[in-house]
Parts: sequence; C-alpha cells; structure tokens
Amino acid sequence: MEKSGLLDLRIFPFFQTIPPWELANIKKVCRYQKFASGTKILDEGEEPKEFILLLEGQIAVLKMHQGKKKTLFSLDPGQTYGEVEILNGTPILATLVGYQDFQVMFVPKEVLLRLIGLYQGFAREIRDMYSRRAYVLLQQGVCSTPFGRIVTFFNTKGGGLLTKKWGKRVVLVDLNLSFGDQSVILNLPIDKNIFELSRERPPLKIEKIEAQLTRHRSGLQVLLPPPLPELSEKIRPEFVEQVLDLLRAHYDYVIVDTPNHLTDLEARVLEESDLILLMMTMELTFIKNTKLLLELFQRMKIPRDKVKIVLNRAFKSLGLEPSRVESSLRYAISHFIPSDGEVVIPSINNGVPFVLQKLENSPLIFAVEKLCRRIVGEEPDKGTWNMFSLIREVLGL
Repeated sequence: MEKSGLLDLRIFPFFQTIPPWELANIKKVCRYQKFASGTKILDEGEEPKEFILLLEGQIAVLKMHQGKKKTLFSLDPGQTYGEVEILNGTPILATLVGYQDFQVMFVPKEVLLRLIGLYQGFAREIRDMYSRRAYVLLQQGVCSTPFGRIVTFFNTKGGGLLTKKWGKRVVLVDLNLSFGDQSVILNLPIDKNIFELSRERPPLKIEKIEAQLTRHRSGLQVLLPPPLPELSEKIRPEFVEQVLDLLRAHYDYVIVDTPNHLTDLEARVLEESDLILLMMTMELTFIKNTKLLLELFQRMKIPRDKVKIVLNRAFKSLGLEPSRVESSLRYAISHFIPSDGEVVIPSINNGVPFVLQKLENSPLIFAVEKLCRRIVGEEPDKGTWNMFSLIREVLGL
C-alpha cells in the first residue's frame, strides 16, 4: 500500500473545484495500491465498486469479442476509469491490465456519486469524461471495429505476399529475439528494432511502435529483433504482449515469427494468436517433437482448431506417408510446402524473398499462395490426405 499523505489531488482537473477540506476527507477513505507490470485489476463483467484514478504507469483497457482481445485505449497518469459503468449501472465493460509497474487510487463508488451531487464543477468534468468514453465502451468496444488477426509461425518466414498480392495491412514481428534473421532474409537495415522501442519513454503508443518499424519494398512493415543477442534479455514478455495488442488494433494481420522453442514469451504469444501455423518436416525426430508440442498445446488449453500443421519440404526424402503421420499426431496436415532449394537458397542469399520473384509455374509459389488464401479466408481448410491427394494439393492438379 502507498501512503496518501504527499498526494496533492488538486493536480487533477476534476478535483480542482472541490474544497481542500473535502479533498482531505477523500484521501482518507480511498485506497492506494502499487501493482507489478502485467497485473489485472479489473475483469469484464465484474460489479463496479470503485472509481479508478491512475497515479503512475500505464493501463491497457481491453475488450473481448468472439474470443479475441483488443486494446480499446490506454490510461496514462491522471486518467480515470469507471464513470461509464457507475453512472449507467452496468457491470464492468472492459478488462484493465497494467503493462508497466503502476499505482492506482481507488475511489469508492458512493464517494464518487456524492461528489457529483454536491459539486457542479466536478459533475461537469465527470460528464465530459463519460461522453468521451461511453461510445467506445458501449458501442465500438462490442463489435463495430474489426480485430486484426495474429498469425504465429513456428520456425518459418512470411508476410510479404499477403501485403503485395492481397493489399492487406501487414506487419511482421520477428520474435526470435536472440538470433532473428528477417533483416538478412529481407535485406533490411537493423537500426530500428524492438530493443530501441523498449527504450522509449512510456506510455507506449502505436505512433512509437510504427517509428521503429522498417518498411520492405513490398509494403510489408517489419519489427526486427535486437541487433545483439545479449539485448534479448531486456525485452519483457508483457512488453511484447502490449506491442502485439496495439498492432492488432491497427493492422489486418500481425505475422509473428518465433523460434522453435517455448519460453514464457512464446507461451503468451500463442495464447494471443488467432492462428498458429506449426511447421513440420517428415523427419522422425521432428514428428516426435511436433507430437509433444501438440500435447503441450492441449495442456495449455489452446483451442485445437487454432493450430494448423504445415508440412515443409514435402517431397524431400519423404519416407513416411502423411496419413500415417496424421494418425500418430491425431491432427490433420493442413498445408503442404514442396522442397525447392534451387529457388529458396538463392533468394535468401540475395535478400529477395522468392514470393516476390516472377517464377512461373512454380509448385513452391503455388503452395505459398494457397497458404495465404487460407489465412485470409478465401479458401477453406481441408481434411486429411493420403499420398495421392498430397501430390494433387502441392501440384494443383
């Protein structure tokens, strides 16, 4: 708990019309508390018991709709929450989570209502705040604004084709924080990156994030990892979570490239994701690890239909029939990417993604375009395959 003796409430505009003796009484009946970054202080649907004034740090106001989370707005020091629910008599309309260490003053609901009835200036300030927030919480927050999709790839690269061919607003986030290679693959400078973003003075805004994005010639925006491996330890998981929430609110697709291991950071990203594309080859050890990972997803309660398996290098020393692998995994193989080292390796070495090259009648391009169509919903997923249907899928027969 934080002592309130040194707090001067007159620095906040809505308290300036209240006499000093009343302010002294308010400070005595309110509670003050500091919270660690990532702490949830209000849940959507709770009964509103207090009016919240943020004293330090930053709080994200989040809304859930059809299982997706979106940041409606952020609270900075001196801003409040709760006037809409208290005045309307509704349950809490959003979830509040702090993304930095933060301090909050909790004003009892009865005190807020009494002050509104006694002091016209205070009532006017609360009414102004209500008018700014009510539409966002009561209308926009429910369903009228679209949610961007977070698509997480395990151990793969992508995004440029969605931007160039489908005209979507796409941002690629390279979360291989120690050894990310998107800057090499896309031939991008590394002066802008997530480490520089983390050094920005709070509060975090979308404008600050976009100032650290690097634009590829395809139109794809890229958030690169730190330039040095040791700097990856400076990036906190809750900071990445906040970045993804803000990007989702402003882009059609947030493509996340992760390493093929799970830490707290990757676990949070998976839970935030709308779609997880799990890359797999037909090597026995890779199949075993994929099965373990799928079992872990189940224990994490990640919805089964959110995870899609992508068979990479589909015709390179195949050895095992996909239907038998599917039976072992108890998952369908949703997408197939054929092996074509003669195209992929030079594209990496030249810094020009093969999806942007003019390669006619290429099974590789055909497969990647099909994957993109499924991501944007232009083509439905299919069931399980046998070997013959695998060949038809990859070659487009």
